[in-house]
Amino acid sequence: MTSTPTPSSTTSGAAKPAGSGLIASLVGIRGILALVVVAVHLAPFASAMMPVTTPAWNAVWHHGYVALDMFFVLSGFVISSGYRKVFARWPGRAVFGKFLWARLSRFYPIHLAVLAVMVAAVLVSRAVGHEIPHGGNLGWDLIRQITLTSGWGGAHALTWNGPVWSLSAEWACYLVFPILVPLVLRLRTPRACVLGYLVACAIPLVAYSFIGFDDASITYEMPLPRAFGAFLAGASLCQLTHVGSRIPAWIGRVTGPLVVLSLAAITVLAVFGHPSMLSLPVVGLIVLALAQQRGAVNTFLSTRWALVGGEYSVALFLVHVPWILASSLVINPRTFPGAWGIVGTLLIALGSFVLAWVAYQVIEKPAQRWMRTLVKRPAKAPARSLDERTDRVVTGRSTGT
Repeated sequence: MTSTPTPSSTTSGAAKPAGSGLIASLVGIRGILALVVVAVHLAPFASAMMPVTTPAWNAVWHHGYVALDMFFVLSGFVISSGYRKVFARWPGRAVFGKFLWARLSRFYPIHLAVLAVMVAAVLVSRAVGHEIPHGGNLGWDLIRQITLTSGWGGAHALTWNGPVWSLSAEWACYLVFPILVPLVLRLRTPRACVLGYLVACAIPLVAYSFIGFDDASITYEMPLPRAFGAFLAGASLCQLTHVGSRIPAWIGRVTGPLVVLSLAAITVLAVFGHPSMLSLPVVGLIVLALAQQRGAVNTFLSTRWALVGGEYSVALFLVHVPWILASSLVINPRTFPGAWGIVGTLLIALGSFVLAWVAYQVIEKPAQRWMRTLVKRPAKAPARSLDERTDRVVTGRSTGT
């Protein structure tokens, strides 16, 4: 892994425009969010292994999903910061194709590898008279996984590698990105940017207030309002840093309190039985605050360990659910009874991290480099700003959502 410099704090009263360099804390936060997603999917298994902890795990299971909404905001912010000028007008098919190829290189090879292992495991298990949970069928469900359309809505369940729905939904955002950027660039005043952010946050909140905030609606029946709304919210926040507003700098000074406020908002919503997604307008501001590179939270998320977590976040995101499902066949309350349940839970969690490291080193990193070598840079495209610089903002390294 290449070394990543830690940016110094901004001392002026003005906002630091997004896209002016590597924002280490926006890399580090990816690792934290990935850990929350792992905890969400581990919750029902950990609860069964350690019944006394069930209330805590239930809280994580039902309310930790907000981490994915923040992922979408983060993606909208950092992708817009690197490509806002390139896509101010239609850049041409070559540049757009290179943009999509760069995005695919970040996650598609490892996605296909994990999917291939799952298909093989299902076929082998069926041959010996068993069935792996959530295997999906070998027809339409598998095709949607391969074509990254499983998160476009209309699905009957989360099949195969369930978390891929969010990457699929984000892929849909990339496909319409050249249309979104000119619209966001029309927000030329701080007031317009703030209004654009609130309207973008309202897209999923209003939509799901009618169709329901249930797991089916927000993950596989109709997830695109969630993805598009949060992605646009992130793009609007990015635009706010480019219109001469002091709002980002002000928010950057209160990053810590903003994190506490976000956790408090989620807690209050949970206590009163309201959907945690309603906290999106507050939670999304954490991305803007971190982009200002101020304070203790920014410093913590810029540490080496946080950056390593961010770098391995895609691999962890893609391998943890298949591993949890597979390992639970061996690691369960029968094999780890009573107090041994905590050992079993730790083994499941540790296995996810080990597999993520292996998948990153063996598949993700080499495949990403190989895919980049297959595309020749367009003659008039910026030498580094189009793909490599943006990927450093997103992932913290020069070769790689």
